[in-house]
Amino acid sequence: HRRAGSGKRQRRTTRMCKSSQSTRSADGTTTTTLSTAKWIDRPLALVLILYTVGFVAFRIVEITVSAIGHPRQWISALLGTLVLHRAVGSRRERMLLHVASLAILVHVFDRHLPRALPSVDDVRFAAGDNRQMTVVITGANAGVGYETSRRLAVEYGARVVMGCRSASRCDAAARAIEEEISATSGSHGSVVPSVIDLSDLESVESFASNLLDDDDDDIGRIDVLFNNAGYTPDSGVPVDEHGLNPAFASMHLAHFYLAERLLHKHPALRVVNTSSATIHLCAIPFTIAPLSSLATILPDGILKNTMLLPHRSGCIDEEYLHTGIRSMTDVAPAPYYQAKLANMMHAVALPGHHVGATAVAIDLGWVGTNIQSWMEGILSPTNLGWMRDATVGVAPVLHAILSTDDELLDGLEDGRRLEAGGVVMNVFGRTEEAFPEVWWKKDAVNGSDLGRERMIEMSGRLWEVSVDLLRTIGY
Repeated sequence: HRRAGSGKRQRRTTRMCKSSQSTRSADGTTTTTLSTAKWIDRPLALVLILYTVGFVAFRIVEITVSAIGHPRQWISALLGTLVLHRAVGSRRERMLLHVASLAILVHVFDRHLPRALPSVDDVRFAAGDNRQMTVVITGANAGVGYETSRRLAVEYGARVVMGCRSASRCDAAARAIEEEISATSGSHGSVVPSVIDLSDLESVESFASNLLDDDDDDIGRIDVLFNNAGYTPDSGVPVDEHGLNPAFASMHLAHFYLAERLLHKHPALRVVNTSSATIHLCAIPFTIAPLSSLATILPDGILKNTMLLPHRSGCIDEEYLHTGIRSMTDVAPAPYYQAKLANMMHAVALPGHHVGATAVAIDLGWVGTNIQSWMEGILSPTNLGWMRDATVGVAPVLHAILSTDDELLDGLEDGRRLEAGGVVMNVFGRTEEAFPEVWWKKDAVNGSDLGRERMIEMSGRLWEVSVDLLRTIGY
């Protein structure tokens, strides 16, 4: 027994010696210190863990979409990484393997999986004629709206009507694009700044009238409306002058009204709506175990609201359409989820009400732009690899705008027609159906139906309610 105990102490001492160094002072005393390598490795490991958490948080859309679309490749990559991780000997080698894996993921997400954009020569505007394409964009002075305006005008020679709330910021953004057009050889695009305040339906009406009643035909036929403008609503914001939830009114109803006004004169219009992957949080906490079980256990309050459930299952149901749209904004971030889901539903229902029109909802994920100050700088999420830069990030928008009808149907079921309903452009620029994921199903918590057919049916109900609201308030 004493020999066994002595062996254990010897092995423990040996392990300690591998990570320590002994020094003898002049008076004969011995001092043992941890090796420098261990003191360095521990902070590096912590930094790597924190970086990985940030990477997953910002790249969750790309991770989810690629895992659903390429499950075998993901399984193979994970197994291969696990084998390599067990094969390497030291902690530092494992950290290097981890860094290399993240770098490969960034390359795959940003360069390999996104569908290639059409070249300028491949783009045929308006069924093959040579006239200039016209695209109307809201929220065009910053972020995705600005980058889309710039790319369309400079690279594809389109005429872009830049809709912005601030006249001065809109003019400044337009001048910057015009300077780039002038400096680019062979670029024939143009931009037209115009004011639109989506929180004010009078402003939306004025904006639409200026486009439709142009006596000089300066705008001409409008090919695409990109409903892009949006914001993150605060909790408890009171109703607007029409007694409507301000997030619902500005992000959905104003865009809905603008589309209806333009479709009246341009029946072949393509409407592109910016949605968000956050709409899936309207279903996942309710239909995926164990989250659905957790939802019944957590008490009401901050923990429950911030973790999972600041909203009802499905986000938009009959109760929301009856009372929610006429109430102050819910606990954040529920109003944003509801508005972005309404944008998706609008696109889904539109072709059924306008023969010849097409509609696309876009899921962009996180895109590094200048729209928020924390997205810029040396240590910006883009430079860290957490977000795609704007060049890559707006690619789904450009696909939605520039793709032909046949290209929009690529990848969907044989025989699918665009008249059957709007489609979704995913984060890699590939077309999908709306609400196809496994979590859009029957609600495990309260039994409500969140399946695809039911959500499409609710899209029709949202359309009816939107028309009735506009008629009631005089539009």
